[in-house]
Amino acid sequence: MTPDHRAVRAHLDSARFQAAVVAGRWRVVAFDWPVLVVAVAAAPRPGGPEEIALRMDVTGYPQQAPTAEPWDLETGARLAEGRRPRGEGVEVVFRTNWEQGRALYAPFDRVALTSHPDWPRQYPGDMWTPDRDLTFFLGKVHTMLNDDDYLGAA
Repeated sequence: MTPDHRAVRAHLDSARFQAAVVAGRWRVVAFDWPVLVVAVAAAPRPGGPEEIALRMDVTGYPQQAPTAEPWDLETGARLAEGRRPRGEGVEVVFRTNWEQGRALYAPFDRVALTSHPDWPRQYPGDMWTPDRDLTFFLGKVHTMLNDDDYLGAA
């Protein structure tokens, strides 16, 4: 097992991560190295889903941030634009008009960080750093999906 694989396993087993699972904030759907699929609970909204799944590539973790693709658990494919979370802020993060929707447009996602070298200075509290863990990443998503800004899916 590689060091990054061991780190992911350790964080999945950590009390902090498991406390969020028990609290219903998210659940692990599958883990087949290096792909981790997690469903994050969303606030109840008319016609909205109970959760949004993320298919995460955790290669290089934690030195490299994970990258997360919004995922359709029913079809086993990238989440279609019409099923993505809506709301002023959340739509920006879950957008499909950037990188074909294959990553979250956020300073804690590896793909977004690679193409935005100014983000560490602009968003220091939201930045991925090697001392962060999966709970930080998923916590950011959970907060978005449970904020008043979140309107459900289209």
